[in-house]
Amino acid sequence: MSPRMGITQEKIIDTAAALVDEEGFSALTIATLSKRLNIRPPSLYNHVSGLQEIQAALAEKGLTMLREKGIHVTEGLDKEGAVLAFAKQYVQFVREHPGLYEAAFSHMEDKKVRSEAERLVEFVQSIMTRFGVKEEEMTHVVRGLRSLLHGFGDISNKKGFQRKEQLEESVSYAVKLYISGVLQKEDLSY
Repeated sequence: MSPRMGITQEKIIDTAAALVDEEGFSALTIATLSKRLNIRPPSLYNHVSGLQEIQAALAEKGLTMLREKGIHVTEGLDKEGAVLAFAKQYVQFVREHPGLYEAAFSHMEDKKVRSEAERLVEFVQSIMTRFGVKEEEMTHVVRGLRSLLHGFGDISNKKGFQRKEQLEESVSYAVKLYISGVLQKEDLSY
């Protein structure tokens, strides 16, 4: 059977991305996606091998978007401006694309997904290198920053921040404090 006109790999992934952002990553099934595309579930298999392929493509898309948006917002900024712009953009991405963000950290066994995850890490490392972070500490510093930003995005999506202070101000404050600690720390090896 030939693929249906108007249904492309790109349209499938874009539709899946919209679906997971609206309904959550766990809502993605062949049936729900087929319904959104207005095709019968078996017809989807003319375009993809199955749900795993779609989920892996979403993971790759989420990681790529996160990195590319980070590159865009940090371009031409000094080191502090770059890390703060990246932090703000990261949390905003988590809030705007909750399902795609969740997808981004699935399917790490997929070669393309792992490669894109590594590219994101390398980008964050390029920002942190500007602060003089030593190579042997870089993994820890990048993990700390990403965990901090993940926490802000995740708690915000779950409506965990109820005070009047603006989230962006809290993100900036925490990131500045984190960077200050990274720059002023003594040897923390155990």
